[in-house]
Amino acid sequence: MDSLSVQLLPEYTPSKPAPDYSSKPLPGEKCIQRSPRFIQRGDNASFTYRERGMTLKLRDCREEDRHPSYGLGSTIRGEVALDHRRRVVAVAAKLEGRMYISGQTSKGVTFISKERTLWESPTLNGQTCPSIMPLSMTFPTSYRERGQDRPFRLPPSFELSQPQRVAIIYTLQIIVTKARNVPMIGKKLSREVDMSIHIKYRPRVRPSRPVPDSFSEVKQTPEDWMEDVWITKPSTDTGNEALLARCHFFFPSVRVFTASEKIPFHLRLETSPVFLHSLAKLFLPHQNPSEIEEVLNVFILRKTTVSIHGTSFSHDQVLGRGQMMLQSTCTSKAVVSESQEPVTWSWNGELRCEVPVLNTGFSTGQISTSDYIVLSLLLPPGPLRPDLSLQRVIPIRLATEPWIDRS
Repeated sequence: MDSLSVQLLPEYTPSKPAPDYSSKPLPGEKCIQRSPRFIQRGDNASFTYRERGMTLKLRDCREEDRHPSYGLGSTIRGEVALDHRRRVVAVAAKLEGRMYISGQTSKGVTFISKERTLWESPTLNGQTCPSIMPLSMTFPTSYRERGQDRPFRLPPSFELSQPQRVAIIYTLQIIVTKARNVPMIGKKLSREVDMSIHIKYRPRVRPSRPVPDSFSEVKQTPEDWMEDVWITKPSTDTGNEALLARCHFFFPSVRVFTASEKIPFHLRLETSPVFLHSLAKLFLPHQNPSEIEEVLNVFILRKTTVSIHGTSFSHDQVLGRGQMMLQSTCTSKAVVSESQEPVTWSWNGELRCEVPVLNTGFSTGQISTSDYIVLSLLLPPGPLRPDLSLQRVIPIRLATEPWIDRS
């Protein structure tokens, strides 16, 4: 048998020993930020927090930005352990949801507060606290606000930085009540220490059925498509079909779309270039009509409205712009000019969110977010105009998860 050739391994120089590290501050040092240790396996992430002699372990959750994340009606599961159990008389967990809006109290407005006792001694001199206490607490699915007749669905974690700061934040607190002796009084009083962590609440939403791949399927499955007709015309009826703009917008009838997936659509615009020219002169007086690059734009917009003390403000965010291709059957380019010849332009296109969408639309007594497909005549994608003369708004719902065939 032939002998196998053996290659000598290269020589290695031993590495220098790693410096010593400690999670506990040395004398003269202090901890300015605490990061939990977490282990993630798909959606089954686990987190471990240590603070003030308490250890909190959470499991069976998702991870989002290094925070535990939970869905609709999810249960917070884990366990609590204490380094020092003497004189402990009670241990509790509290789930809180707060809304922070600029101009209101800095502590925010608490809209849910749910507390559960993990262990409690029958007397101040009772039994010793267990070494490990199981934790199980379920998110409510709805809540009520003062002065409101109907309940609201529990809103997701949310943050808006402009035009004013708005935030919906959830926290989980572990509260430990201890007894202590007060020699001068001769009584045993109690004091509380607690640990508070931020958690995320992200209900998962899926479309009820899949979105068709393209408009070419409209003849095979017409029920999967719907048509929205938008007519823009002068304030006085001229009877001249060339002096108006009629837009036919075809899009999937499901109206619930996964934010990460494409939305196919088809557009047909019947008008005359001179009418578009007159619209530009009327609504865009500071712009040269011949310099308008796109006659029609399609985009996804999220509108957030906040009401405070009888006043409100809103923020419009463009989430994605439509990619449109003019059909080869069109006899002319889509431009604004002074031509009075009627034209028909057709496009096939796709919409897709270009920024991360972490939650679907929601509504509370003070905060609401809604999603729309917007058709914009002559105007580039941007905030909604007050008069909506050159914009068509079609309500939709953005989902956070893709459709699943459960058949």
